Amino acid sequence: MKKFIAITLLSAVSSMSMAATISLPDYLVFTSIDGQPTERSSTIDINQGQHLVELRFFEVFTAGADDTNFVKSDSLYWSLNLTNDEDIQVSTKDILSTKNAKSFISSPVITLNSASMSNETVTLVNHEELMAIIMKQHRKMMSH
Repeated sequence: MKKFIAITLLSAVSSMSMAATISLPDYLVFTSIDGQPTERSSTIDINQGQHLVELRFFEVFTAGADDTNFVKSDSLYWSLNLTNDEDIQVSTKDILSTKNAKSFISSPVITLNSASMSNETVTLVNHEELMAIIMKQHRKMMSH
């Protein structure tokens, strides 16, 4: 029985470590992975493989007591192919103002850093761009 418990615990520990942890800046949150809603969080554990990650940008900028601007994006999508189980830190250029936030939303580029990646940039796409990519891939598949 002790041997069975030890094997079960080892299996549980090894399966828990079979996921990458992705950490976003505070103003970005995960909203879904592969179409499945997630808790709106800036950190998530995700298994190896191909994934479609949906993110949103949320930030409040205050210039004074009466001047508060809330900036948010529509859904932004990231096609991610995880081959390693490692911690991945996501960053962006500094977003210190409403102008910076709107600029990021119109051209969303993130930077990835991990044990195997150094400053790898990824461009996120909006819903329309994602649909265009899917249609292009569909046409390619149908023509073969």
